[in-house]
Amino acid sequence: MKIVVLSGLPLSGKTTYAKIIGPKYNMPLYETGTEVLEEVTSRGFEFTPENIKKVTDECKKISDSFFTERLMKKIDKLPADVPGAFISGIRAVSEVEILRKHYGDDNVFVIAFHTSMKTRFKRLDNPDRIEETKGAKAKEDALLRNFDNFLARNKKELGYGVGDVIALAEYVMSTENRIWPYVTVNENEASFETIVREILNLD
Repeated sequence: MKIVVLSGLPLSGKTTYAKIIGPKYNMPLYETGTEVLEEVTSRGFEFTPENIKKVTDECKKISDSFFTERLMKKIDKLPADVPGAFISGIRAVSEVEILRKHYGDDNVFVIAFHTSMKTRFKRLDNPDRIEETKGAKAKEDALLRNFDNFLARNKKELGYGVGDVIALAEYVMSTENRIWPYVTVNENEASFETIVREILNLD
């Protein structure tokens, strides 16, 4: 089982390409953010930044990799013919280390996504983003459309350690599509698929 960690700041394109390429190779996508949403709402809380922080802090007291460990349990139940899985939302090197301890050093890979803050902020208003984002996630996006909130979210992610995960990635993708270095969606899709095929030893 190959585990592909997708790391990057909000709206850097982590899940976009996994959703496009994953089905071609029978690789499901798991997101720690979905686990957080489930945990918050299961406690009867509204999905707000304050409640997210409250629940996340409580869960991290149980385990620093609480949500990653929940995803691992789901991944371990996948059928034998599934060659790998994507995990998006890993924020700390310690979580990558837990994955490598469980699945083996040679089976865990990190792909880092780099995009300028200006471009990522503009993506909140992309029609496809608005169409895909529903419910509690839509409320979160609404908050992020305030640039101060967006900046605070980025600082929080960096505070968790996502920058360290990005720095230690085996692969790096620039998903910048507004300013230099300009890369088209089609180019990114092809590059991402090339990386996935290499990880799966298909080339």
